[in-house]
Amino acid sequence: MTNDPGPRRALGPNDAEKSADSSSHVSPSRAWMDDDEPTVIRRRNTNFDRYQNYFYPQTSAGPAATDDSDDDGPISVGSPSADPESLVLSQIVVREDGPDPAGRHIAGTAAALDDDRRLRTSMALTVASAVIPGSGLLAAPQIPAKILGAITTAASVAGGLFLVWFVLNRTGDAAALAGNTTILRTASLVLIAVALAWVALITLTHLLTRPGNMRMGRRLVGAVLVAGLAFAVAAPTAVAARYARDQTMLVEKVFKGGDDEVQSTSRPTLAEEGDPWEGIPRVNILLLGADGGLGREEMQENYGVRTDTIMVASIDTKTGDTMLVQVPRNVQFTPFPVGSEMREVFPEGFRGENELDWHVNSIWPKVELEYPDLFVGSTYRGAEALKQGIQGITGLKIDYFAMLNMDGLQELIDAMGGVTVNISQRLAIGGDTKGRKPSGYLEIGPDQHLDGYHALWYARSRRDFSDYDRMARQSCLVDAVIKQANPTNLLTRFEAIASASGDMLLSDIPQRDLDDIIKLAFRVKDGTISRLVFSEGKNGYEYYDPDFVEMRRAVRVAINPPPPSSASASPDGSGVSPTASASESMDVSESPEEEPSVSPSASETGVLTDGTQTVTDVCGFNPPEGWEPTPADDEEE
Repeated sequence: MTNDPGPRRALGPNDAEKSADSSSHVSPSRAWMDDDEPTVIRRRNTNFDRYQNYFYPQTSAGPAATDDSDDDGPISVGSPSADPESLVLSQIVVREDGPDPAGRHIAGTAAALDDDRRLRTSMALTVASAVIPGSGLLAAPQIPAKILGAITTAASVAGGLFLVWFVLNRTGDAAALAGNTTILRTASLVLIAVALAWVALITLTHLLTRPGNMRMGRRLVGAVLVAGLAFAVAAPTAVAARYARDQTMLVEKVFKGGDDEVQSTSRPTLAEEGDPWEGIPRVNILLLGADGGLGREEMQENYGVRTDTIMVASIDTKTGDTMLVQVPRNVQFTPFPVGSEMREVFPEGFRGENELDWHVNSIWPKVELEYPDLFVGSTYRGAEALKQGIQGITGLKIDYFAMLNMDGLQELIDAMGGVTVNISQRLAIGGDTKGRKPSGYLEIGPDQHLDGYHALWYARSRRDFSDYDRMARQSCLVDAVIKQANPTNLLTRFEAIASASGDMLLSDIPQRDLDDIIKLAFRVKDGTISRLVFSEGKNGYEYYDPDFVEMRRAVRVAINPPPPSSASASPDGSGVSPTASASESMDVSESPEEEPSVSPSASETGVLTDGTQTVTDVCGFNPPEGWEPTPADDEEE
């Protein structure tokens, strides 16, 4: 029976030195050679050369003493070509008759490094599936997973490119989707499903590509990564789904549809196919600012809602160019179109015993509270009456109305993050002409960024100025809100804007027309906005004796200005051709015996004038003569 020395350990770097120092101690390498049969040593090629010097530092013999052959076959220690000392010092060795402890350690290190590499690859693929859904599965080892990855990646890329193209090239159509409640509900459900599927793809990618038998620490790292990526893709998708739901609620609250649709006598019928505005060259929307709000509930109950801000947005449906016609709230003797319901009741115009109660801003509450037999069946009887009154003043047939609660406008501007306007007059906040002092002032200066409260006083202040000055500022505020309601503001503050809009807006625009109105609004945003203001002595308006024929003519000329060459051809030398008539969307209410008078003069920038003015120019910074910026103003600039 051969004496078995037992499991042999791997040779360490000091074994040769110990053999030289002590003759009584037999070198383990020599002991191997003393066996009856030469011990066979297998050299294991490995990619972990950088670890060899850690476990087995090489002797001065260096690599020259080793066999550089790539052969993994056995090497006999007894062979002259194999120096056992240099072999054990320069190679990782494993006994064929059983792994030694050092060999097991190196093998474990190799396996750990391989797991690290596979874990890093798995994490990279998991991130890829978060960027492009399913793309990480393209590198999964399973064929079904590769197929799933190819399908989801192709669908995601194609869908993303289509959305980008659609938004960039058909912005109006994309925005119009926000007015379609059916699409909004569907979008909300689809977004939730997309979020769940995306999270599932991220999780599946990690599970199929990670190394097996991972230690708890590595599993935890992978779980944290998957959770973080899942939140990163699910959170914005969930927000988008909530926005879709909020928008649905807003549309249903403000714009009625189906059986609840607002009943109106004046709405146009839009084409269902092709251009919805075909045959409608202009659409006229009555914009009203109501005095409703906190602290005025009792007044509304007793006297109704007074429309202190009245303007008509007359929009060219082809170009989006818009004319804002501003009507003073205290117009007396408002006429009504021939054959209209209001004309039958008020043939001499809107008037009564107390003149102060019969201004144009009283039409809505008077009809609502005192004339229940007018406009029976209409949802907003006061609005129908006021539409006919504004048509009598301007000659424009009103298609829709939108009434803004002024306190709601304050909330809307706050939700937008404020609005920037030029202030060319020192404006009092509060106060009146009866001795009540203002609580503060809006100081003169360019590009003043105002919150909702101060923006409302910019539009309302009239302690030191007339109603007509206030009307001019109101058109500037409307223009600023339109121009500054950009997609970034709308998306980042959507919920606040939606909430404010629902509380401030009342309209007879039905849901079925809303998407077409939204498309038209995008043309308005890119078009030119001009204004025509009826102020004392301008455009035919006098408080005590308004010339409605001249006022209507001023509107016609503003919308359809005569060519310059027609000035010499006009019989009266006024520059207005007799053939210059209103468009088909205008229904002039003067009787045949009424004769037109001289046209308005050219406009002047910065002041109330006859004729039209471009809002962009008028609302520029026009400080009073002698004004100089204060040091604080210089610092702000």
